[in-house]
Amino acid sequence: MLRVEGLFTGYPNEQGEIVRAAQDVTFTVPEGKLFTLLGPSGCGKTTTLRSIAGLERPRLGEIAVKERVVYSSGRASFVQPNRRGFGMVFQSYAIWPHMNVFQNAAFPLEVGDKKYSRQQIRDKVMRVLTAGSSSSRSPIARRPSSRAAAAAPRARAGL
Repeated sequence: MLRVEGLFTGYPNEQGEIVRAAQDVTFTVPEGKLFTLLGPSGCGKTTTLRSIAGLERPRLGEIAVKERVVYSSGRASFVQPNRRGFGMVFQSYAIWPHMNVFQNAAFPLEVGDKKYSRQQIRDKVMRVLTAGSSSSRSPIARRPSSRAAAAAPRARAGL
């Protein structure tokens, strides 16, 4: 389960004034369910996702993943992104151009806190790669519209 409560995020502008990015964002996503953030450009969707991932530090609020609080302004708690135990597909896909699709998907399993054997990594990655996808192809060779197909398995492989 993912729980976000009273999330406020803002950034200082050139004059030092706080520009509001995400304001009083509250929602709960039950385990195993999908959730979509919808809204106009600039309303705080990406900021909210980056806060959940630990790439942004909100000003106020609380974020919990599977009942584990990963950020809380009230408790002065912040769990580092690599200790949160989940993946994220970035808007720019953040794929490694020197790695093929399989290697991109396997990378977080190879460097994460949980240790997997080579066979376990292979099994997890192959489970999420589709039959029509070539795991040895370069993700950069793909059309920009299909680069997400190279980045998504990386986020799903750890599930």
